[in-house]
Amino acid sequence: MRDLQKNIVPSKNQNAYDYYEFDKGDGIRVLYVGNSITKHAPSEKLGWYNDCGMAASEVEKDYVHLLQAKIKEIHPNAAFSILQVANYEREFYTREPEDYYAAARDFKPDLIIMFFGANVNKEYYTTENPPKTFEKAYEDLRNYLVGGRDAFVLHSQGFFIRASLDTEKERVAKKYNEAFINLEDMRALPETHGMYNHPNDLGMQIIADRFWDAVKDYVKNFK
Repeated sequence: MRDLQKNIVPSKNQNAYDYYEFDKGDGIRVLYVGNSITKHAPSEKLGWYNDCGMAASEVEKDYVHLLQAKIKEIHPNAAFSILQVANYEREFYTREPEDYYAAARDFKPDLIIMFFGANVNKEYYTTENPPKTFEKAYEDLRNYLVGGRDAFVLHSQGFFIRASLDTEKERVAKKYNEAFINLEDMRALPETHGMYNHPNDLGMQIIADRFWDAVKDYVKNFK
């Protein structure tokens, strides 16, 4: 039987850089904070030849571009950027946001989509007294990227089931009275899983739809 929770994509060297800017318009500014599901550069070693969220069949079908297309229907001048945080997931004990992610903060996002966690080392789940909790690192990153501004922040369960991490993320969302997306049903379905168990086109569409449902009122009322 296929193990849908097995993530064998290396967390290192997923992209040449952590931060990328696209659609540099002067409208609503959207920052996507994620891992290989958000952006993975082509890798011949992995047999992955797209430059987008794994495992969409083409760039326009990953959740970032699907969601951004919805946003641009309302705000044609919308700008968006991607902060790829696989390194932060892996090294959150020692990695501080201000040392690496100033460009993402300087983007001054109005809307921040936080969707990551799968690359946290498995040892964390059994460590009784870690030097830092994922919750603390996650909140630190959230606060750094918000930068004291009035941004709309969306949080989500991961596509891979990591119950303890989901709980920690949800506590942060509740602390700031922010949206938290439940993916419990769709992430258990074989038909939403593609290459290396990352979301295929169907999985990406469902993720984008759920994120859109949570942000659409904010986007429609944004001025």
